Amino acid sequence: MVNWIKFFIVFLFSLTLILTAFVFYKAYEPASQQKEDAENRVLNAGLLNKVDRAEVYNGTTSLTVVFGKDDKGVEKGVFVNDQEKSDEKLKVVALKKGVTAKEALSSVKQELDVNKLIHVKLGIEDNTAVWEVAFKNQSNKLNYVYVTFSNGQWQKRILNL
Repeated sequence: MVNWIKFFIVFLFSLTLILTAFVFYKAYEPASQQKEDAENRVLNAGLLNKVDRAEVYNGTTSLTVVFGKDDKGVEKGVFVNDQEKSDEKLKVVALKKGVTAKEALSSVKQELDVNKLIHVKLGIEDNTAVWEVAFKNQSNKLNYVYVTFSNGQWQKRILNL
């Protein structure tokens, strides 16, 4: 009888673990597919020769930012909007010509109390490339600061959510 109880406990634990893994896999699948499609689109357009990574950015518009190097070895970020079907409307920024993610974060840390960093992502707001710095402060309130990519100035802040 004890062996049957052990068997059912192990069986239920294993089943729960497998179902949880399956649910997480299925939940992440659309974002993964979006990243893969954006990478292929950028490579096929010839904007990058090598893709390092892709990130989904959800701001006023949802887009995927593909990071990589072009044929001259210059590191670039390409903004891919899934709604735009034309490759001519893809916006490209050379990463050396702007503020880095670390510089944007340090700019925010100088003026605001950053307790827990959530992310720093490159995106577009008001047709301008920005770094979105999301963090929680000491009061555990959510904050967003948008730092302009070209000059490091703060574009907007959404504080204490």
